[in-house]
Amino acid sequence: MARRREERFDTTLALTFEEGEGLARNVSAGGIYFTTDVALDEGAPLRFRLEFQNLPGGPVAVNCIGRIVRVEVQGEKNGVAAAIQSFEFFRVAPKKH
Repeated sequence: MARRREERFDTTLALTFEEGEGLARNVSAGGIYFTTDVALDEGAPLRFRLEFQNLPGGPVAVNCIGRIVRVEVQGEKNGVAAAIQSFEFFRVAPKKH
């Protein structure tokens, strides 16, 4: 069994990308797996954004650039694995409820 380079963390974190949105299932510094209604192509570039609202120092977002390495049809959803090539963290204003 292949050993992963970075530890993966299970999550249910919303993400947005140019074509739509999805729900991250696990993430690491080098990759992400998420589900989405959008049909995406293996090998395609992917730019996406994650927001962490409940951090002690306030909300933080991360913009990521990656490449789709696998797409799995799961009923009406698609499971997408992407390698993250670069990312940038920055502070964001808290969402109003």
